[in-house]
Amino acid sequence: AFLAEQVLIMHPVTLPIWLLGLGSLLAGGARRFRFLGIIYLVLLGIMMALKGKSYYLAPAYPMLLAAGAVSWGRFVAGPDRLRRIARVAVPGIVIAAGATFAPMFLPVLSPERFVAYQSRLGMHPGETEVAHVGPLPQLWGDQFGWPELAAEVARIYHALPADEKARTGIFASNYGEAGAINLFGPALGLPPAICAHQTHWLWGPPGVEPEIYIIWLQWSKESLQRGFGSVEKAGEHVHPWGMVEENRPIYLCREPRLTLREAWPELKHWN
Repeated sequence: AFLAEQVLIMHPVTLPIWLLGLGSLLAGGARRFRFLGIIYLVLLGIMMALKGKSYYLAPAYPMLLAAGAVSWGRFVAGPDRLRRIARVAVPGIVIAAGATFAPMFLPVLSPERFVAYQSRLGMHPGETEVAHVGPLPQLWGDQFGWPELAAEVARIYHALPADEKARTGIFASNYGEAGAINLFGPALGLPPAICAHQTHWLWGPPGVEPEIYIIWLQWSKESLQRGFGSVEKAGEHVHPWGMVEENRPIYLCREPRLTLREAWPELKHWN
């Protein structure tokens, strides 16, 4: 599956070019740059062994495409008729295929037109992350909804009495939510996000524990009730073009059974 995704993300019509480039680097006319071909193969093996995301390897392909283009250019440089045709036909095919699929990778269409175009091509959004789904591919969907999420959190936060706001924290379930709160939050009067997702966890729990409420994003009420004596729905975030997992209720939690410092080892997650 990882190899098939490499072909797709680089576009199938470019496959012969970058394969030619890899062969040229390893055993062809570009052997003095063999280390680049070896680097590609080593990284490919590492990504497959560690089950990396398919796009992690994308930055390695320009060097293969460059080497392949040089080799192809030398091949079609001859005067015979077949090579003259190939000099025009192959770039034409690459350009036509690239233009057809350009809207899938470049922000040239509105979401509505993108979905319609995607449907005409018979394609559907793939999952490039764990459990990310939505009407748009994650590349686009993950760019919608963050200002609105921060605004809804701010509405909940500022509805609290003034003396309670200073003792209220905001728990973001992933780095996207934490980023939204930390980027848009200062202008909205919000405190920094608390987050235990991936490397956020390494920074540890907040130095000062929230004393009254924690505004908790994305988790289910049932999960939160295991850690708090009181959990109430305070708002909801919904964006039609964002990622579906972000379209969730937002809860106000109080009466924690453990402090965040005590619960921190269990809150860590790396997905």
